[in-house]
Amino acid sequence: FHCKMMRFFYIELLNQLITIKKFILLTISILFTACQMPTDSIAIVKTDDDKTQAIQKMFENYMAYGTDSYDADYDQSIVSDDLTGSNSIPGFEVNKASFVATDAEHHALFDNISMWLPGSDDGTGGGLHTNYYNDFGTWTHYWGTWTGTGKFTGNEVTQFIHLNYGWNDEGKIIYHNIHIDGKDFWAEVNAAEAASGSE
Repeated sequence: FHCKMMRFFYIELLNQLITIKKFILLTISILFTACQMPTDSIAIVKTDDDKTQAIQKMFENYMAYGTDSYDADYDQSIVSDDLTGSNSIPGFEVNKASFVATDAEHHALFDNISMWLPGSDDGTGGGLHTNYYNDFGTWTHYWGTWTGTGKFTGNEVTQFIHLNYGWNDEGKIIYHNIHIDGKDFWAEVNAAEAASGSE
């Protein structure tokens, strides 16, 4: 009788363990399946699309200003005539004319301009990608380190900047938002004006 009870006990225990194992496997399967199912998303993010590549090319062209590889017409080819936006530097308007003039203006004030770009290994880090929003249009976002040496102050400037580019249906930049610290640019503008006034 004792052996029969022990055998019955072990069979019951084994059945319970099998049931628990099945429950655990079922739970894991449900969780795994749930994690694989798409959730409601507001955008598709891409890093190798034509818009992201266009902005990267624009930055590379910006840094090449004054060299034989600089393309003076490139910015005009990707910007809308109706460009607008916002600038964290008071007094600087965002429009097509100011957008196209940026390369020349910056290089008139700073030497050794560089920016973090994807693939660079300078240790500063950053990001460049385009968000294809369901309801808010298409935006390319950049954040990274900008550096330059003031031509008039001699200041070594390093800033972490954030730039946004909104695209229209024709594939042109229609919005441009600029988030930088303006004090270094104003210092250089003021020094340039003082230098020209003393000549």
